[in-house]
Amino acid sequence: MSQFALDLIPWPLHPTLAALLPRLELIQDCWDLLAGRKEHYLPRGEREPETAYRRRLEAALPSGFFRDALRTFAGMLASSHWRELPASLQAVISDVDGRGTDLGVFLERADVLVLRDGAALIGVLPPQHLWPSEGDRQQALRRGDRLSLPRLALLERRDVLNWHLPGPQSLPDAVSFRLANPKAQGELLEPDRPQHPWLYGSVALDGEGMSLETIELVADPQTPLGWHPQRTDLQHYRGFSQLPLIWYASDGAAFGEGDLPHLGLAHQYLNHFRCQSDYQELLYRTALPVGVRTGVVGPMGSGTSEPVVLGPNSVIDLPEGASFQFVEIQARSLAEHRAWLESLDQGMRRDALIPSGAQGEPRTATEISLAASQAYALLQSQAIQKASMFSSLLQHWCAITGEPVPLPQGPALLVEISPLAAAPKPQPTVDEMLQLHERGIVSEQALRQWLGDLAGVAPASA
Repeated sequence: MSQFALDLIPWPLHPTLAALLPRLELIQDCWDLLAGRKEHYLPRGEREPETAYRRRLEAALPSGFFRDALRTFAGMLASSHWRELPASLQAVISDVDGRGTDLGVFLERADVLVLRDGAALIGVLPPQHLWPSEGDRQQALRRGDRLSLPRLALLERRDVLNWHLPGPQSLPDAVSFRLANPKAQGELLEPDRPQHPWLYGSVALDGEGMSLETIELVADPQTPLGWHPQRTDLQHYRGFSQLPLIWYASDGAAFGEGDLPHLGLAHQYLNHFRCQSDYQELLYRTALPVGVRTGVVGPMGSGTSEPVVLGPNSVIDLPEGASFQFVEIQARSLAEHRAWLESLDQGMRRDALIPSGAQGEPRTATEISLAASQAYALLQSQAIQKASMFSSLLQHWCAITGEPVPLPQGPALLVEISPLAAAPKPQPTVDEMLQLHERGIVSEQALRQWLGDLAGVAPASA
């Protein structure tokens, strides 16, 4: 994960982001399978040799459980259907961001970021190509000019660096952010011209509209940090009374706010990773028996003896009274480690709504809600937030294009949460239950209980 270079950012970080950044980095590490960060979560022992420590790090293989769990959550929200779209958005539904991203894929990416980081920023960017008249714009659209229409942008929470709110319940009037620098991808081809991996931008409202500024960090050996900011683009758009930005949060929090919904699952994942690493190390140490020599005295009568290297054709000369044998390590703690690993795995699956094979799949959404009510309630709330976000997205899009906002019957986006569970088993009929009772398969008490549950009344005592 790329770390923040705080001294290079043209603007100071917002206090909310600065306080949340360590937890965001922890979640990002879990998402990236601890790539390049295993040393941080598996520190070296006090007297552990370097070679043994490196071997232990290489043997520690984090699983993809955390990433797969969040994708499972996002998959439950992916079953969404929009009722009606503006004509211009429908025309570019397979390329909503100017990079060939479908609208459904774009919304799914936003869901994943919100479930992972607690929030994400969605922007509706004005067209890059501005025309003197509406006729020129329509002619450009008929030629297939994609840059004459708005584009959707999706920013991770850690990339929204700073913002200003005029009031506690107000929308922002200035936002600073960063984007990946596309020029940095060719840095290996031009080593003499290094490129900074990030581009920085700011969008703000003024008395006449909205201004969008882009800043690039240029390599400068004469500066203390080796870079100096340089403005690369400044655009002004008239007619904007609010920024076309949507703060898509998991809990409907204000701009820049929002809790991390799966921080506990990330800590469980790290705990499982450490325990799994200890278990594998214990298996490695106890996999083979240990050769033990007794009664061997070293040179000059000292208690230390020369090391022995065993091979297929090794011969050991032992003095009188000495012995050599292989002793198996009992490792009684292996069973305890294994039981603790299974307990952690079941806890993660329960909290992530992933049914384990030993317990069987939940049959109904009610059972899932009872097994993990907090997570399932989060999905239900997330579905409401997603529908509200999509309505705001259509309003910003139509405000830029000048089209009327579609007013369908009901919400603009329907989100159906799929529990990803097996369908409930069909209930037997009354005749089938009576036949089972006549054959002696079902007792009279069980029949009375079943009839009472079916009728919604308590059965009479026999």
